[in-house]
Amino acid sequence: MHLCSISAVSLIAALASATAAPPPSLRGVDPLLLDKYVADAQGNFACLDGSTVIPFARVNDDYCDCADGSDEPGTSACNNGTFYCANEGHVAARISSSRVNDGICDPQCCDGSDEWDGAVTCPNLCAEIGLSHRTAEAARQANEVRGAKRRRALIDEARVQRVEKQRELEEKRARLAEVEEQFSTAEALKDDLEARQKLANEKADASLERRRQALDEQHLADLNAYRRHLSFSLHRLRAHSDTLVLLLRSVRNDHNAEFNDAAVAQAISAYAEFLEEHPYIEAAALEYANEEPAQRSERERASDTDAEAQDGASYEACSAAISIYENERSTVVADVDFFYGLLDALRVGYNKNYHDLAVKAAVVGLDEFDAVREQDLGDVQAAADALGLDGLVERVEEARAAFEALASEEAAQSQSEDSSTESAGQTEGDTEQPLDEQVNEARTRFWDLQSEKNTLRNAVSTLDELLSKDLGPQDVYLPVNGQCYSLDAGEYTYEVCLLDRATQISNKDNSRQSLGSFSEFGAVAAAAAEGGSDGQAADYAVHRYLQGTKCWNGPHRSLTATFECADEISVLAVSEPEKCEYHAKMAGPFACPVDGLDGGADDLPEMTPIDAGHQSADEAVHDEL
Repeated sequence: MHLCSISAVSLIAALASATAAPPPSLRGVDPLLLDKYVADAQGNFACLDGSTVIPFARVNDDYCDCADGSDEPGTSACNNGTFYCANEGHVAARISSSRVNDGICDPQCCDGSDEWDGAVTCPNLCAEIGLSHRTAEAARQANEVRGAKRRRALIDEARVQRVEKQRELEEKRARLAEVEEQFSTAEALKDDLEARQKLANEKADASLERRRQALDEQHLADLNAYRRHLSFSLHRLRAHSDTLVLLLRSVRNDHNAEFNDAAVAQAISAYAEFLEEHPYIEAAALEYANEEPAQRSERERASDTDAEAQDGASYEACSAAISIYENERSTVVADVDFFYGLLDALRVGYNKNYHDLAVKAAVVGLDEFDAVREQDLGDVQAAADALGLDGLVERVEEARAAFEALASEEAAQSQSEDSSTESAGQTEGDTEQPLDEQVNEARTRFWDLQSEKNTLRNAVSTLDELLSKDLGPQDVYLPVNGQCYSLDAGEYTYEVCLLDRATQISNKDNSRQSLGSFSEFGAVAAAAAEGGSDGQAADYAVHRYLQGTKCWNGPHRSLTATFECADEISVLAVSEPEKCEYHAKMAGPFACPVDGLDGGADDLPEMTPIDAGHQSADEAVHDEL
């Protein structure tokens, strides 16, 4: 216990003991004011507000003489006076003088001293109430100490993370500068090689060009028809892959780890290994999930239209597109088979006795997927039958053979035409790399650098945004930024992802309603928070999530999360006091004090008298009586 607390308690105990049986003139006097209740040399008492002076004998004579009621601290004569209850063994209190000797045992005076006239007998309950109060206060302080230590740990962790992320940001910025320089060089080389390739193509033999045009006219329609069918099939396969990825992501993020279900753990582990090799797969699936069917159809139509214009005008472009589509189809088919295998094994092997909502939702989603895939495969097969796909593929292969033969002739002639100039710059045994290969390598280098540049720009932007974000005092929210906490409230599960988003999830069909994205912290009067300055200051224990899904005939959904002190973060309760305006009561260290950690959980607060001006539930009961 702190020395100041011991001194305060000792003082109050001594004063309480000294006034255990106060003379009538001093009954109800606050010990801190005892020096005011002494007769002066003339035997008078000065009202505490200085309004008048009366004979000291008229103090506590059951007649109100002073305007401030200070002459009647122990009677009910003055409605504006106060009566001091010593409450030895508990916390002292002050009540309105009007409650003195009113025949009701006032809860604030657990020692019963307010009913001193004996009309009613009020037992002294201060020992029991004081013990209960001290026990509750000790528990509260212990909770605050644990929460404060957790908050201090988060702050320490945030300090390390900020340094690491700042270093990562600087490294990525430096690498971005290098890549941008390399990209400029690669772009210049690509443009130069493409210009040379264009010039070389323009110098091709006229007869070969006419034969090429003839082959285009003969076969290009078949190639375009096959390319369109591949694109149609790919749209369905990509949708299948995205749907299965979303189901696996939901299981990984939302499953109940406490159940320790082996089938769930195996599926999550295999999926996590896949993500390490293909980290982009979830981002693509989330974009798919955020699209409405009509938007998706329009995007696919626009993509096909652009592809038709870009790839449908020549054999080379169309053939290259077909090769890309065929390779992608093989990859996507393999991915779909892999994802489906994981979910199907989960569907068969998960423990049905566990009430794991995420797993059950994934099983239901897989059942629905089976029906969708069967319908899609039927549509693709019907389109293939209508197109006469087998014959079409044969004609495409014939076209490839014809064009490859023509390309060989062109290459031979080009080599023959350039051999004299090329040999002049070569030593014996040197072989000039074909221009087409140089162009392809330059393009690949250009695209790789462009991809790395875009990835680095996104990473720099994300890190810069995070580090410039208000993450609370001393970055306390940095270690938990974006982490999600949920509460199953029966009909719905509520999920709050710190400084990110809030979501309402139906436990019936797993449908989701956005309750808003993080917008701001709460506000408190700056006069209290900043030593008297005007304006508002942030209340970091209150989070506001705004602009969620719009209610029918109502406002956009929103959620206000308010934290109370605890060492662990959790959602305690969610209510909806107004239509589509949700309040979440949460626990966490963000509402805990960070000062005073040097003391222990057993430290007790100073015993401060309770001011009767702040009415409690017990006082309300008194008024009703």
